[in-house]
Amino acid sequence: MEGGAAIAPRQGCGCHFVSPRLFFYISAVNATQSEIKYLRSLQQKKYREEERKFLLEGWRPLQDALESEYCIEMIAVLPGANKISEHQSMLARARNRNIPVKELKEVQLKQVSDEVHSQGVVALVQQRREVFEVSHLQFSKFIVACDSVSDPGNLGTILRTCDWFGVDAVLLGGGCASLYNEKVVRATAGSIFHLNVFENLELSAALSDLHSEGFRIIASALEGTAYHSFEHPKKTVLVLGSEAHGVEERILKLADEVLRIPRYGKAESLNVGIACGIFLAAWRNQLAGK
Repeated sequence: MEGGAAIAPRQGCGCHFVSPRLFFYISAVNATQSEIKYLRSLQQKKYREEERKFLLEGWRPLQDALESEYCIEMIAVLPGANKISEHQSMLARARNRNIPVKELKEVQLKQVSDEVHSQGVVALVQQRREVFEVSHLQFSKFIVACDSVSDPGNLGTILRTCDWFGVDAVLLGGGCASLYNEKVVRATAGSIFHLNVFENLELSAALSDLHSEGFRIIASALEGTAYHSFEHPKKTVLVLGSEAHGVEERILKLADEVLRIPRYGKAESLNVGIACGIFLAAWRNQLAGK
């Protein structure tokens, strides 16, 4: 490793700002090129998984992150960011938690940011790995499970939709996009910090475990019972598949019920994020009517 002193663990965070490939310098005010290089490397899945960190862009998601249990290791901003009072407040809150706040140049931001129209702020955040234990979900009412939803934008939309409708947990089976893919994180618009998400699961085993705890498994498909005529049980797991292939046959065999959204026009398929919203709205409407 190259020289420099590692930043001490911050109170309430319990993490060291240390990478096997890089030390950050505690005395730096402006982001160094080494830091920029490190942040840029996290655009690649390989390094995100090795470091167990990810990049977060945007002020509203940053606010959600600050209010969550996620560990923020650094915030990098354009020099003009502190001219807005709301941004000043967020950065002051970060400094009060001993989170380093660095300034970066426009050209450096373009190297790091994945957004076309960046808001001028990027945060380095530690990933969280939730351990799936069915006993922890025994009091849940509604869970969404994703089977091979590989499109990052669709997965992020599903997570944001689940947050809106108050889903208790989300399960990500094999073949799903990585939870901390920058496009997934951006599409959640901060909802990633509000949800219990379990990824890299053997979905059939997880569903079997939940079924043994009294959950009814409901799968979405092109053929099945029309969703609006179905009455959801008290404990439900809704399984969503990819637009291209739907829910796998082995998962469908585990379902207690298969639901469809009727088609009235000529579209070949319905976006899985939109389908998720339709199913969850129907569930919430049923609860409101009881």
